[in-house]
Amino acid sequence: NYVEQLSGSVYKVQVLTKLAAELSKYMPEKVEEDTSSNLRSPMPGTVVAVSVKPGDMVAEGQEICVIEAMKMQNSMTAAKPAKVKAVHCKAGETVGEGDLLVELE
Repeated sequence: NYVEQLSGSVYKVQVLTKLAAELSKYMPEKVEEDTSSNLRSPMPGTVVAVSVKPGDMVAEGQEICVIEAMKMQNSMTAAKPAKVKAVHCKAGETVGEGDLLVELE
């Protein structure tokens, strides 16, 4: 939850029960993964097309592959300009949510 003051400042606020507050110190902090170098499947589906191969240079926003889920095709694009390090999928393959599709250098 976030609380905004009249000055426009935003503070992250968490309201917990006494027990939850005591136990929260044992909960590990989730570290955000650097997703700019790894392209992962956002949902379960089927790989329709792969537009790159290892060694290719890609530009930011360039289509890398297409995944079909629930009869909708989703174009997966590069988050930054990079060189393709490895391709872990091929057309016709079924992938799950979070599966690694392409690695970029």
